[in-house]
Parts: sequence; structure tokens; C-alpha cells
Amino acid sequence: MDVPSTLMNPFLFFLCSHLKLRSLRQLSLSKGDRGFVLPLVIMIGLVLIVASLGIMASSQNSQKNTIAQKSTAEGLAIAETGITRILDLINQNRYISMLPDCVSRNSSTGACNDASTSPVPKSWATITSFPSVTVCGSAGSPSEVQAVASTQSWVNVNGSNTQYRLVNYQYSPTIGVAPGTASLTIEGRINNGSPSNSTSRLEVQIPVEPGPLLTEGIPGVWLVNGSTGNNNKIQGDTLINDCTVTQAQLDAMNTNTIIGNDPITGQPYEAKYTAMTFPDLPTKPSPFLNTLNLPNNTSGMITLPCLTTPCAYSTTPTVADRANANGVYEYSANNIKLQTGSSKLIITPGQKVTIYLDGEIDGNTEMVHNCTGVTGCKPTNFQIYGYAQKTTSPNFTPQICLIGNNELEAFIYAKEYTVGVGGTGVFRGTIWADAWSTSGGCGSNTSNIVVEQSARWSDLGLQPKNTPPLLRNISSWQRKQR
Repeated sequence: MDVPSTLMNPFLFFLCSHLKLRSLRQLSLSKGDRGFVLPLVIMIGLVLIVASLGIMASSQNSQKNTIAQKSTAEGLAIAETGITRILDLINQNRYISMLPDCVSRNSSTGACNDASTSPVPKSWATITSFPSVTVCGSAGSPSEVQAVASTQSWVNVNGSNTQYRLVNYQYSPTIGVAPGTASLTIEGRINNGSPSNSTSRLEVQIPVEPGPLLTEGIPGVWLVNGSTGNNNKIQGDTLINDCTVTQAQLDAMNTNTIIGNDPITGQPYEAKYTAMTFPDLPTKPSPFLNTLNLPNNTSGMITLPCLTTPCAYSTTPTVADRANANGVYEYSANNIKLQTGSSKLIITPGQKVTIYLDGEIDGNTEMVHNCTGVTGCKPTNFQIYGYAQKTTSPNFTPQICLIGNNELEAFIYAKEYTVGVGGTGVFRGTIWADAWSTSGGCGSNTSNIVVEQSARWSDLGLQPKNTPPLLRNISSWQRKQR
């Protein structure tokens, strides 16, 4: 309700009151009621004074409430700024998202009493190192994380009159393991130097999930060094670890080389940097149940697994190939170098075959594994792991050179190899290698689609290293009492 301006101005109020009293006095005198004038005047004056004081008090309380509400809103805004800054710090160093800020804190000083447990930290305050999750950037700063957690000091936002501080960061149910839920509590305040500083406290809940999601497609090509160039067509994501590959080169690959969309996400495939690193190669079986013993320039059609003797390529040709307890036919092999022409290494679709390669695969070797029309057959049913290593003296880089006019569905993991795909056929699956060959007898220099991405993490049983957890959107946001 609007208050008359005269009531808000004491001078005008009492002037009006005086004039009204005079009018009443004159009225009373004119009627001969002089005996009642004084009590009536006093009563009316008291009523007006009480009403005036009440209105003035109400106005002051309203003003105080407005100021308090404004201070509270400003405190909440500062707390929100603090939450944003702490989440930025966590996103730069996402491994700390699964650790508490401090396990044992001094309730009087706010100092963290956690002792160092390097190399396995138990909190932000004791962390000494962590890998980088910033693609082609340096690892985050442990000292910055430690500084945030070591005390509960106020941090200036815009000068010393607006500040926030970390109250606590907790993680459950199991520290260091995703998935889980993080709870972040921040205080924000207006620091005006008086005991009435307005302080607001916010708590947010953040879901933390493991990464990468195992249901997402794995890359069609993953290279440690260099890029694929601009000749081949790759229908799949291409991951690059090499930060000397420029953004302009990636843009050229995305324009000239990478085609198609991911059927799960609907997003275009792309070439991009990654901070993930290769997992360790799997441990070789001991002993091997099968050996792929192929002399150089072996000719003819060779089928794996060999279930009917004689098996000409085996060191025990009178014994059929044997699967392990998981139904996988595992082979030890040195070099695979078939004769040019009609010679082929054929993997029976529907069977699971893994080759542990200590040498190379020659550029004349054609391999075939086609799952078309075979129920339950996947590209990852056929896997090749390369164990040869690069050397500098003598200078040697092992190679896997694929060629042919047929379809090869497989997973190839050749950690220190250069890999090339030639011919008019197509490789469907994924290739992890040190580098991509674009020249010579191992060249991937054709213009057709040479790689189609068609595998899933869940098919491999391998998990890349340096896979930071994923922070999902804040699930709960509430104001807390101090």
C-alpha cells in the first residue's frame, strides 16, 4: 500500500497535525464545547504520533529486509562463481574428481592435516602428480590443487569485498573409483568489514562416470605419430596422439579424408587429438596351443582355424588346431609373407582367431575375414597383436602391410608398427598403430574407403590408459545453513 508523502516527512506530518488541531479547537470553541477540546486534541495527537512511528518503523524494517535480501542474493552469486571456478579446476585435473579435498581438517584453523601418501594420494591435499587430460597440453598443477585444499582461506572474486571459499569436496561410495557422486560445498560472502558480513552456502551434487563409455564406438584408426594424410578415405573417427600434427592438418583430414556419421550418436566422424594412451599389449599365452609356421612366399589358400588334418602350416600338421577355454584359437607367428597372386590367409567367419605377431606382415599378403550373413560374427573375432619393437641401431620400424580386393574385418593393435592398407578392398574394424604408411609397397595411397569403423570397446577387453572420469551435469543444487 502506498504511504502518503506527508507521513514519511516528520516536519510536514506535524505541520498538518498542528493545522488540524487548530481547526478542531476553533470548531469546538465556536460550539461552546471548550471543556472537551484539550482531551480531544491530546487523543488525536497521540493517535497520529503512534501511527507515524509505526509507519516509520515499518519503512525501516522494509528497508532492512531489502538490504538483507540483496546481500543474500549477492552472497549466493559469489558462491556460484566459486562453484564454477572449482569445477573448472576439477575439469583440468579430472582425476581429483574421485578424491576428497581433505580427510582430516583442523576445525579451528581450517588447515588440512592429511599426511602425504605418494604415489597413491588419499586427498587433494596430498596429491603430487597426475597425467594430463588436456589434449596436447601440459599436465595440471598439483601445487594449485594442494593450495586449494590445504586451507579454507577466502578467495577474492572482484576485489577483497567479494569472496568465496571451499568448505569441502566429498566423493562416494568408493574413493578413486568411478562411477560415484561428488558433493561440493562452497561459501560466498560480501566482505564489508563489519560483523554483519552476508555469507551464503551452496551445495551441489555431481555424478562422476568412468570414461570412455564402453558402449561408444572405438576409433577406426588410432595413431601415436603423424596423421593419415589426405589420400585415403576413412569412415570412422581417427585419434591422434601427436601434437606436432597441426590443427590445419586435422582440418584437411576432416575435409578430404574422414567421411560418414556415427550410427550411435548421429554425429559426423572426425579426426581429433586425444590424451588417451594405448593400453599394454596382452600377455602372450604360455604355452601356445597353435603355431602359424609360414615360410616366406607361402602360396595357396590357408584357412584358420584348421579343423581337419593335415594342417600344412603347423609344426604339428597331424593335429587339428585347438581353442582355449574361451573358445579362441590363438597362434604364435613370426613373419607372414604370402606369395603374390591367389594366395590368401582366410579366417573362418564365426570363429575367434587371435594372432600374436613377433615379426611383420608383408605387403603381398592378402587376408580375408568377412562376417556378412554370419550370425554372431564380429570384426573383433579376428585380432592381431604386434610385439616387434622399433630400434635406432640399426634403424628399424616393423610394418603390417595389408593389401587385396576383399573384405578384412579385424582388430589390429601394433603398438610400434607402421600400418598401411592398399588395394581396392576394405578394412572394417579398427587399427591402433604407431604410424600410418602412405608410400612404397606398404602404402595406403588409394582413394577408396580403406577403413570402416565397426567395433565396440566392449568387444575388446582392453581399456586405454589415461582415460579421465567424466563429470556429468550437476544433479542437485541447494542452499545450506551454515
